Amino acid sequence: MIASKYQFNLIDSTARAQQISQRMAEARANHRVKREYKFRSGRELLAVIEMPIDHLLYRLENFRTLSDQLSHVASGKVDEDFFAPSHREDLSTQSVQHDILFSLAQKGSGESIIAIYDELGRVKEQTDELIISSDGVVVNGNRRLAAMRELLASGNSDFGRFAIVTCAVLPESATDDEVLTLEIELQMQPDTKLPYDWTSVALAARELQKRHHSDDWIARLMNRDVQEIRRLIKMIDGADLYLSDHLCKPRAYNTLEETEQAFIQIANRNLAKTDNPALREITRKFDFLLIENRQQIELRAYELINNIEANPEIFLDNMAATWDIDLPPAPSHSPSQFKISFEDDTAEPAGKDYSVLGHYLDNLGDDQAVRSAAARAVEEVSVLSGEQGKRKDLAALKFAKTAQQKLTAINLRYANESTFAELRTILTSCVTQCLALTGDIDTRLGRE
Repeated sequence: MIASKYQFNLIDSTARAQQISQRMAEARANHRVKREYKFRSGRELLAVIEMPIDHLLYRLENFRTLSDQLSHVASGKVDEDFFAPSHREDLSTQSVQHDILFSLAQKGSGESIIAIYDELGRVKEQTDELIISSDGVVVNGNRRLAAMRELLASGNSDFGRFAIVTCAVLPESATDDEVLTLEIELQMQPDTKLPYDWTSVALAARELQKRHHSDDWIARLMNRDVQEIRRLIKMIDGADLYLSDHLCKPRAYNTLEETEQAFIQIANRNLAKTDNPALREITRKFDFLLIENRQQIELRAYELINNIEANPEIFLDNMAATWDIDLPPAPSHSPSQFKISFEDDTAEPAGKDYSVLGHYLDNLGDDQAVRSAAARAVEEVSVLSGEQGKRKDLAALKFAKTAQQKLTAINLRYANESTFAELRTILTSCVTQCLALTGDIDTRLGRE
């Protein structure tokens, strides 16, 4: 990324508003107007004016930059209210917002979407109006403004025309909801523009839901499916749990790169499940450990999460065996003395108390090597559990055959003698396990 060279030279808010008002009047007198069909359905003509590039403000309520803003706050670099709209005239706030936007302006997507900074550097002129409020806040075109400011600051005379920028001005009567809706309709709908990261879209959807807009309305606004909107909100809820409860870094959204598919699985396979909330809370801890260590495991975290959530009891049983953790019976709930039952007195077999596995994860500590090793163990057990889950009735036979093949492959002639002690311990454990399993088979078949 190119470092910023731009130096701010803001003017007084009153002077800015007066300047815009005067130029709007001149533009209307000269019929310099345009329709923006995504604002009030194009019924209101917007004045098109020219402004010195230094005189405009970035919009702090920009959903594209929200996750980066929250990450700055979470890191302790800035105060809690640093990006509050009331600070929009603060030079320090505008400078940090500029750095965020300039970083985004240098990003493209694949081969089809060129970075704004590169494109403006190529064409050397503004190709579309910015949309600003009547007091000079940029509603649409914040990244373009950041890119033009940096190109102008580069000192290259080819970019001198960026000193003055063209803007379409919203009326003073534009409401916060109208501005928010305009941003989403112009920027957040899936199209050929640089896509918003999933956290920004999810945060926007949740904010709109909090403003009591229906899921159907949000979906139409964002040109997305209703189910996708609901899933996005569950995804950001899951991300908040991960950041606050697992990482202890609330709102550090900049740590969520390459996690979209994993949180889709958590939204669909964990948070959306109502079968056993206590069990899903425990499996979610394992899901989060995989996301945390996604660079240290071989398979994709989302594939492993899918295995875990598809076969939760199988996974947790195998995990307990791997870590040699005894699972006590689930605590029984005493029936009410006033309850009258006409059913058989035969009790259902008690389940297992899997909470001990959750406690084990909670006590892993902060040693990254320990946590990575635990994640790799979870990866192995997840793969195993996924195989078991495909055909539970044949899984035992399949694993026994695999174990036999691997044992047959052991050749002590080529083994290092330094491994013999550990190898003997493992083989003894295998014998013990085999005896226990054959004894269980005999019992089930009724043999003496």
